[in-house]
Amino acid sequence: MITTAPAAPGARCLICLHPLRTEEAHRTACDRCGHRIRAWLRELHRQLPLLTASLSRDTAPAQGRPGGRAHAPLPVREDVLSLLGPAAPGTVRDTRGDQSGPAPALAVIHAWAERLAEARDKRLPPYRPGHDYTRYLAAHLPYALTRDWIADLHTELAELIGRIRAITRTTPQRRPQPAPCPSCQSFGLVAEDWQPYTECTTCGLLLTRAEYSDHHARVMPGLYRMGLRLTLARHTTTEPTP
Repeated sequence: MITTAPAAPGARCLICLHPLRTEEAHRTACDRCGHRIRAWLRELHRQLPLLTASLSRDTAPAQGRPGGRAHAPLPVREDVLSLLGPAAPGTVRDTRGDQSGPAPALAVIHAWAERLAEARDKRLPPYRPGHDYTRYLAAHLPYALTRDWIADLHTELAELIGRIRAITRTTPQRRPQPAPCPSCQSFGLVAEDWQPYTECTTCGLLLTRAEYSDHHARVMPGLYRMGLRLTLARHTTTEPTP
């Protein structure tokens, strides 16, 4: 369980701008934003095969107009092809801004893995075809959460995952949970696809799925009984006297 403990004086998350808790004072981003980044990295690893499956066009090529020249379109979707473009296996960067359009997904992931390795003064593991470096970023995310570029990483991953979801049609759903928050007692708990935590939208509490399940089992029977008593009492007071 991650609670909203007292914040370190003046320290704020560079991503959400909320005050950092005392135990987060050595970081530049809070736990909640860190867990969101970790969930995106896990999702990206799973989304890439779905993106590959979306490469083929849904419709047949259009026919040429009479009297004109027929220009057959590419047999694949250009937006997907752009996202699936190869990442440079070396240390090539677009320092002159020559990249036109969004960068390929693997290039974005590789570039951030490279930046993380440089910050740690380590050598990035050798590039292998099909290796997307999401697990490398996830493994060293605690260190990344202490860097001043963490907000840029968050922004680029958010944009990348948004582009991929629009193609694979896998926008995550947010589902309100019936149990009240164990911290603030509000009915603001929500579970979201791909996210490992159930989050309270009122106070920011994060519960693992197991923690929420235990909490639900403890409090919901009593709430059901209370609701039943209130319903019976209402019907009793409103029932006309014979």
